[in-house]
Amino acid sequence: MANDANAQTTTVIGWHLDPDTAFAQARADGKPVFLYWGAVWCPPCNRLKAAVLSQPAFGALASGFVALHIDGDAAGAQGAAERLHLRSYPTLVLYRPDGAEITRLPCELAAPRFLHLLQLALTAPSTAAQSLCDALSGQRVLAADEWRLLAGYSWDTDEDQLLAGRDLGATLAALRDACDEPESALRLAWHALHAAALSKAGLAPRDGLDMLLRTLADPQAVLAQADLVSNYAVELVHALTAPQSEQRMVLSAAWSGALERLASSAQLDRADQLAALRVRVRMARLGSPVAGLDALLRERAAAALAAAQESALRHYVVNTAAGALADAGLLEDAEAVLRAALPGSHAPFYFMHNLAAVAKQGGDVPAMLDWYQQAWEQAIGPATRLQWGATLLLALIDAGPDEAARIGRLAGALLPEVEAMADASLRRNGTQLARMLDKLASFNGSSEQVEKFKQKLKQILRERVKK
Repeated sequence: MANDANAQTTTVIGWHLDPDTAFAQARADGKPVFLYWGAVWCPPCNRLKAAVLSQPAFGALASGFVALHIDGDAAGAQGAAERLHLRSYPTLVLYRPDGAEITRLPCELAAPRFLHLLQLALTAPSTAAQSLCDALSGQRVLAADEWRLLAGYSWDTDEDQLLAGRDLGATLAALRDACDEPESALRLAWHALHAAALSKAGLAPRDGLDMLLRTLADPQAVLAQADLVSNYAVELVHALTAPQSEQRMVLSAAWSGALERLASSAQLDRADQLAALRVRVRMARLGSPVAGLDALLRERAAAALAAAQESALRHYVVNTAAGALADAGLLEDAEAVLRAALPGSHAPFYFMHNLAAVAKQGGDVPAMLDWYQQAWEQAIGPATRLQWGATLLLALIDAGPDEAARIGRLAGALLPEVEAMADASLRRNGTQLARMLDKLASFNGSSEQVEKFKQKLKQILRERVKK
């Protein structure tokens, strides 16, 4: 067992860093494995570390499981992710000692709700897969806690492990209709509506609007579903209402009111309050303006930043505050927050990415490219450097033919890094290679460096297909 000082400074337990060792320990002890897959720079990972993994209540549960942390930049990490079906940061999975998945847990829940869900999973008599099969077949009546685990499942990090080829929207709708535990049924209804909205299949806007409006008017229901109220807001308003329509005005106003309750709720920490306020800013742009919102945002962002001194928490708050200010069009404020964060950050390259986005929003393409360049140059870890390099490459190609020489130099610099990666084709790394190859296909300013890089990308991806 070891600790990764860079990634685990806010935790209260020791972590295994090698999957084989962790699962061997789990089999020997007859305990489940709790897996946390993440990255040093990832804001939700940093929120998770600060809000959950550092809490004494999490430490109190740790005697019941073997803790495994896989950092996406560790040696062999993307290969492990391939075997364990991991992709998005963070992904949280609880396994039986034999390696079978019990469930996947969402990272966005407030700490008390997350810890309650983890405790249910640790004592669950069935895996989520078993509960899902029984619920869909009607072979037996699920217990209330089984419904809570299914409703609390992390569907967006599933990687087809629980769905196993099933359609997400249809599965969620069937679970919603079968569920007899009220709070879980409501959560499944929100998940089902969101999945249908994204797929455009089987959507009933009138029914969806009515259900959403009832939930948004209920303070307790809003608090119970705080993560979905924030995360699904923009997509569902876009999907269910037409621009400038009366329905959009009604829904966005109701949503804005629910978000303000979350932004002021004493049951959420300051970081989650600020995250809710950020979504309220987006609601204002969709048709629900709020008088004095810019001043309120500046005030609450400053207060959250002043209170967030621990490194992981501050990383998350800086990202949220700067994003909210940029969303409100307060680009100078957002830039000031990000620049001030650079000297003390454990992942300054991430904020350089954000500074590039702010420059892009302000129409300053040279500054955008320079920030992307600095971010790539300072990025740490092979998977991170590949992702940051891919982002820079795509931005340079989009900027036009004047950047051909710079693109050639970048391709020449990326080539040896890709060649040195044993897991270049796997999981997140493979995604970055495919992004770059696809973009280079439309690039007209080819050079010897670019052609060598393209051939290497094609070779790696072909070999991946053969395997």
